[in-house]
Amino acid sequence: MIKFFRKIRQNLLSEGKTGKYFKYAIGEIILVVIGILIELQINNKNQQRIAYNEEKILLKILKDDFSSRLNELEFLNIGRQNAVGAIEQLMSLANNPPEYYNDNIMDSLLAISTTTYRFNEKFATMDMLFNSGKINSLSNDSLKYFLSNWPSNVEEMLEEQRLIVTNFYELEKTISKYVSLRDIYQKFSWSNYDIPNIEPSAIKKDYKGLLDDITYKNQIASKRFLLIINITDANLLIDEAKKIIELLGDEVNE
Repeated sequence: MIKFFRKIRQNLLSEGKTGKYFKYAIGEIILVVIGILIELQINNKNQQRIAYNEEKILLKILKDDFSSRLNELEFLNIGRQNAVGAIEQLMSLANNPPEYYNDNIMDSLLAISTTTYRFNEKFATMDMLFNSGKINSLSNDSLKYFLSNWPSNVEEMLEEQRLIVTNFYELEKTISKYVSLRDIYQKFSWSNYDIPNIEPSAIKKDYKGLLDDITYKNQIASKRFLLIINITDANLLIDEAKKIIELLGDEVNE
């Protein structure tokens, strides 16, 4: 093609048609510029298509991750509610001591009431979204708003969670003065671990002494309070996660 245009220019010069030569040269330049602009436009569209596809993939991963987070939040909140119920049963037993304490029931209540039900605060996809600045390139403003607020809202829930973990170690010290921690640990839900059962401890258990202990009473009262706040914050996150999943679904399926 280049040789073809060059031959035309040479013929025009050899025939002395200088005016037509310059007109032709200008026309050729215009054609080249138009070709470059078309190529740039094609490249721009290709880049936009690549960015669009990358965003779709990212949003699909985010949707899957938030679905997992939603399941985790709902599962943990059930555990927290069970812990509140166990604490309230222990408080009732402290106020109305029975004639006989059933080891199996008491150890189960103590296990449920001391479990921390910790939310996994690591979120690699969200970290990548913020660290790379891709959060700013999202086209859906509502989605951007909810995603931007997610880390701070999670942090509010984690504040109580950290206090609950501290409370756990304090409870452990108090409980160990009266009953066997080994027997209580056997009642924990070790769903991700294969913990073999062992013989009950020979330690003499003093459930009444534990329930009468003022330190223990204050510790479980504190934990009940923290759990209720934790449940409330988690419920707000559950609602937000559902909204984010809905928005992500709309974007992925668009």
